[in-house]
Amino acid sequence: MDQQHSMDQYCQQLRDMGFTDEAIALYKQQMEQAIAHNKDWSAQMNMFAENIKQFNQMFSGDDADVNDMDEAPLQVILSPDSRLDTEQQWAVACGADIAFVNRQYLNDVTTGLDKHDCRNQLSEWWDIDSTEELQEMIAWLQDSGHRIEYDIIWQAINTVSMKESKAFLREFIATSDLEEAVVMERLRNTRDALELFREKKLIDKDLQPDMLIWDFGRIINLSRAGYDAGYISYEQALEYIMWGIPLIKRTYTSWRHLSLSYQFARCVWNGIEMGSFEALYNNMEYLLVAPDSPWKVLAFQNTQQLF
Repeated sequence: MDQQHSMDQYCQQLRDMGFTDEAIALYKQQMEQAIAHNKDWSAQMNMFAENIKQFNQMFSGDDADVNDMDEAPLQVILSPDSRLDTEQQWAVACGADIAFVNRQYLNDVTTGLDKHDCRNQLSEWWDIDSTEELQEMIAWLQDSGHRIEYDIIWQAINTVSMKESKAFLREFIATSDLEEAVVMERLRNTRDALELFREKKLIDKDLQPDMLIWDFGRIINLSRAGYDAGYISYEQALEYIMWGIPLIKRTYTSWRHLSLSYQFARCVWNGIEMGSFEALYNNMEYLLVAPDSPWKVLAFQNTQQLF
């Protein structure tokens, strides 16, 4: 299967799911940029395989133990000393699914945790112990992250049979038995997540989940932790936080859409754990209505509109 055929097939699947032409164009641009960056299609496929390796070296749940939230009352934590303007606070709020679970500030660059805790978390969850490792991880999340690999899995899941899906993924991603096992797990997780979200009527033709916020939300929260850990400056952290906001605005239609996409992505990469799923869903419902929540205070502005 050549590059153009794969691209055309992918775009048609997005149309069949009800995606707008603008959204399809954005996805196509993302893939073309990543392919161009790696010079050719085969190199891009090799990068997808490397992404799998990198992911499996990471701690998959940088939202700590979601089940811990069952034992603590839900509470929005805000910094009384935040220097951020409205647009910057909006950007920080795009990472609230993670930050809320970790009991961090939802309105500031600083997390509210001390340097020691942030360094321990970065080391334990991400294997990051230096400025260079933090910057490399953020650069990887900016360039491709997990979202491009997910696009390939999404193409596979829309084939006629599981057998054909497996063949497709073996051709484009898996280059070893270990990688094949990982990819097949992701494929099963995606099918299970789709079944769960459809059963609960959380997705439809107007609200399709994707992997963008899974990568971009992590950029936001890694930048904040990196600042508190002393690995990057306040200005550098804020630059990273603001980097992906234009695309986030064009991709999602509401805070709910953004949060459900994060929850869906977590199911894809970690499998469905009903306790964690229910905790994250309840967190979302709380953040959408709590009077002091950024998701309640700050209106979601979609498409090309700026502050």
